[in-house]
Amino acid sequence: MMERYLTEKARRGRWWDIPVLAASGLLTVVGIKVVADSFARPVDDLFVAILAAAIFLGLLSLPIWFYLRRRRRQADARALAKCFAESGQSSLTYGAIQRRTGIRDAEGRLQKLLGLGFMQNVTLDAAHDMARLDVVVPREAAKEEAPPTLDTGNAEFNETLRQIRELNDRIDDGPVSRKIYRIEELTGGVFKLIAEHPDKGKDARRFIQYYLPATMKLLEAYSLLEKQRYQGENITASRQQIERVLDTMIGAIERQQDRMFRAEAMDVEAEITVLETLMAADGLTGPEHGLKL
Repeated sequence: MMERYLTEKARRGRWWDIPVLAASGLLTVVGIKVVADSFARPVDDLFVAILAAAIFLGLLSLPIWFYLRRRRRQADARALAKCFAESGQSSLTYGAIQRRTGIRDAEGRLQKLLGLGFMQNVTLDAAHDMARLDVVVPREAAKEEAPPTLDTGNAEFNETLRQIRELNDRIDDGPVSRKIYRIEELTGGVFKLIAEHPDKGKDARRFIQYYLPATMKLLEAYSLLEKQRYQGENITASRQQIERVLDTMIGAIERQQDRMFRAEAMDVEAEITVLETLMAADGLTGPEHGLKL
């Protein structure tokens, strides 16, 4: 589970690490010998020789320094990832992270590791002094909730529903998948209503021509973003925005379907008003109603 929060950069070393370190170590030994030999030189050349040797040794030590620094970052990333995986929570305060890992300035260290590409699927929430974890529920948990594919009686509508289901199949996140199933189910209901009552199509024209295609484009984008191994700040933020839009879309389709029965609701209201008026006129309602002979 901790692998979810580590990028490839944090998990593996570079193939050239050992050759470069070996060469650097060998040349460092040579440099030390040069420094030792410089003491046997005349006094006039001693300072220049020592300075040149020091610069030489400094340059040779840079690969070792870079290697050790990267190894430290990898170790910190693994410690943080282990903390996140074992917490079982969707968010952790920086204080809790520091206590569990022993890493000082948890916020700064996390920000550094995310920026350098050592960690992923974590969003820093400065306003609430915490790190939010992108915990993905496996898609298997959502499969049982998949509604049966609805036959609307219209080939074009059925094709649109098939495309929505296909997009859903490409997305692994369980909660997001359930939202898409709900959108498919509601959209199928709207389509079936239009197929059976074509006159209601005008009430859903904007939904069919704009809202639904725009939502499908967002689902395609989500599928692409979800498959990226490195889940950086921009990718995570975009996924969260799409997830919020899906919730909004579900509410919009529900209201759209309800609005399509507006005429029926008005007719029912009018019928009830007339019926109640006639019953009152005949004395069949009210506290003192009675039959007229």
